[in-house]
Amino acid sequence: MSKKGIVLSTINGRKTVTGLGYYNTDDVSDFKQLVQNSIMKFGDKAAFKFKRNNCINVKTYKEFGTEIDALGTALLDLGLKDKRIAVIGENRYEWAISFFSIVNGTGIAVPLDKHLPEIEIEKLIERGRVDAIYYSKQFDSKMQQLAKKNTGIQHFICMDQLEGDYPENFHSIPKLIAKGNELLKAGDKSFINAVIDPEKLSLLLFTSGTTSMSKGVMLNQRNVCSNVSAITSVVRVFPNDVHLSILPLHHTFELSAGMLFMVKNGVTIAYSDGIKHIAKNLKEFNVTLLVVVPAILEAMYKKLQDGLKKAGKAGTVRILGKVSSALSAVGIDIRRKLFKKILEQIGPGLRLAISGAAPIDKEIIDGFGMLGLKVIQGYGLTETSPVVAVNNDFYNKAGTIGLPLRGIEIAIDNPDENGMGEILTRGPNVMMGYYEDEAATREAIDDQGWFHTGDLGFIDDEGFTTITGRAKSMIVFTNGKKAFPEEYEMLLNNIEGVKEAFAWGNPAPDGDIQVCAKLVINEEVLAEKWGRKPAIEEISDMIQKEIKKINENIPQYKIIRYFVLSYEELIKTTTLKIKRPVEYDKITGQLRNAGTNMRKANGKVIERL
Repeated sequence: MSKKGIVLSTINGRKTVTGLGYYNTDDVSDFKQLVQNSIMKFGDKAAFKFKRNNCINVKTYKEFGTEIDALGTALLDLGLKDKRIAVIGENRYEWAISFFSIVNGTGIAVPLDKHLPEIEIEKLIERGRVDAIYYSKQFDSKMQQLAKKNTGIQHFICMDQLEGDYPENFHSIPKLIAKGNELLKAGDKSFINAVIDPEKLSLLLFTSGTTSMSKGVMLNQRNVCSNVSAITSVVRVFPNDVHLSILPLHHTFELSAGMLFMVKNGVTIAYSDGIKHIAKNLKEFNVTLLVVVPAILEAMYKKLQDGLKKAGKAGTVRILGKVSSALSAVGIDIRRKLFKKILEQIGPGLRLAISGAAPIDKEIIDGFGMLGLKVIQGYGLTETSPVVAVNNDFYNKAGTIGLPLRGIEIAIDNPDENGMGEILTRGPNVMMGYYEDEAATREAIDDQGWFHTGDLGFIDDEGFTTITGRAKSMIVFTNGKKAFPEEYEMLLNNIEGVKEAFAWGNPAPDGDIQVCAKLVINEEVLAEKWGRKPAIEEISDMIQKEIKKINENIPQYKIIRYFVLSYEELIKTTTLKIKRPVEYDKITGQLRNAGTNMRKANGKVIERL
């Protein structure tokens, strides 16, 4: 069966949906072509905006290309052809030119998570056999220590100017750019004329986890560029758009969707001062686009709703929202004009947010949509470069991950009676394999090229895929029925005063599986609700009542049995996904040390047991 943008079919007995795309695109095969095309199209337009000394600096696409060529030429002069070069640091313009100076004609890029402990960074450098490293000034002392060890690193390149005495193998980006410009003037075209093989290893990305557990994902430029082109075929952005870069660039979601996709389409990339400064950055850069994770949108939505409640306008906004949504359905869209003052609190120009990495509550999608801010949910993995599916301009079905991108297939393996099974995907975006782990590669990618995601879900009759949870985190009850922590967490996160929630299946002494939860309390919200700082007993009683309401709509075997409270944020990855095994081990360890269990700890602050 064919529908606009997709084809629904059955392949080898599996229900399968294939993406066709909607918009015509100028496809690119490698990063160098991507940058060159953008320079030709958008030359003097602002490519990047960033703050230095409280002033906004601008780099045009031409300047961006010139500095990449100079820096890449200097790298080749250092003897780094075909070498592995790491990049570690905060999101900034220098991170971008560092990356492109590697992949556009030098060697293999190895982005590293700046939040990892020093010992883990060092181990990943050793695992990745890194020959050189770009780093921001905050890592200067660590790099000097590494230089004294036998790590294999030949050159250390600081993104900032270096002051004082440094060994000869320490460099700075400003000086290397100057050196590269001299070489270019002298006729050195080794970098400019470098031929890119899109099938060769170009990116080595380490997944979240400890160094012993994290997998190295190998991607070539064909993987990533096919994905960037495919995103362009379903999500329309424009050269006058401004994207605020928030998520870490070492993660493939921000790298592909937040940088490469934006550069391809001539969007201006502005760099955030950090999560705490998002609201300010949205206004001062006049941001129109966001690539985010649900936690950020949830925080924005809660803050907005709290403000409306405080002003006594929540009811009025709901009524006006229903009217504007009805008008929008018949082609009359007055939402942004009607809610102009409310949107100004978020960001006056913000029109589109692309959310990934975890499910997002339908209420948030609908709530922002009512105001005229489109939120579309997508889905992907590092192993798939990363985007597999996304809602789009034509079809935005809240609660689903949307439809597959052009050239990508999604299928359901071994579905149960409800059509739920493991989500498989296939396409040019699927990784080359896991680094130095052929067994894991064979386990993940079968003989027919299907990548086994480890996520469970189903495809509906319209071709939309819904994720029900991770196979590894699935709660299996003694009656054989299943549930997922994510479905509980969405419900619990809606309780006023709950900042975030973690749910799990807790084995009881009699062998029963009980759904339990840890709730992180937002003291500020609760103090405002009560007009004072509430006692922990009051908070516990309030939450108990809210959970009772939730349980009324859940089968008895699936109800939430016990909960503990906490004032400490959950342990998460840099893309704000809960580290479930780590969080579970922490909770069980706290209970064990206190000599108690969830039944006895119910409603109490876990750190005070």
